[in-house]
Amino acid sequence: MNSKIKKGRVEFNDENYEGALEYFDGVGEDDEDYMYVLIFKITCLMELKRYDEALFLIESLLGEDPEDELLLYEKIRCHIALDEDKEAFNALKTFERVISPDNKRMLLAVSQFYRLLGDYANALKFCDRALEIDDCFEEAIREKSIIGIDLDDDEMIDSCADRLWGIVDNQGIEVIYVFLLKLFISKFDDCLVIVDNLNGDFGDDSIKMLKSVVYDELSKKLGVNVHLNEEVEIPVDDAISLLRSYEENGVCCGRINGVSFKIM
Repeated sequence: MNSKIKKGRVEFNDENYEGALEYFDGVGEDDEDYMYVLIFKITCLMELKRYDEALFLIESLLGEDPEDELLLYEKIRCHIALDEDKEAFNALKTFERVISPDNKRMLLAVSQFYRLLGDYANALKFCDRALEIDDCFEEAIREKSIIGIDLDDDEMIDSCADRLWGIVDNQGIEVIYVFLLKLFISKFDDCLVIVDNLNGDFGDDSIKMLKSVVYDELSKKLGVNVHLNEEVEIPVDDAISLLRSYEENGVCCGRINGVSFKIM
């Protein structure tokens, strides 16, 4: 292999895409590995957000093979980045046609492209197709939740959150995404159940912070805050309990932990 290609690969692996391009640009068209180099050049240009240059190379290669999945994928990305929606839709239709209907990751990619282009009906259709293949496909469930957010569909968001919750089972950072979905649709009781069942990956400070977030969002929803007559701090669980009593029973004042409070 040409020494310039080897050096370019080293720079590429170090994520020095400008340096990699300098080496790759020195590889001539007569080199037996030239086509291989072009793929790396496209990736470098994409990483450097030089989408118009990347698109030029992509289209030159598509002239040889107009149904290459990888090239079509990158072509769509370029058009979206360049705000060329019409061209992106056209390329996406070709991409749709050439991918395998059994490839859940390619179906998810189609869904994501449609969402980025604002076509939520098709985004949802292809996301559901991916989930028909694998109903525990976490990335597709997360994608569907984002579509639900774009559509302002709380029921869809909640359904996706519950599906993810069942899969991740309060394990690690993954469950925080479920927490955020529940928070977004004001399912505060679910948020607290998640927090109370977090595993050892989260310390006391993290637990307190997450509960404080629930308190802040609940107080915003109700348009009130808990005010104390003394400069003391009450546990966040107690503060949340006071807001719940206010919401459910209209309790707006009283005493807690020996301190008078008023909700207003």
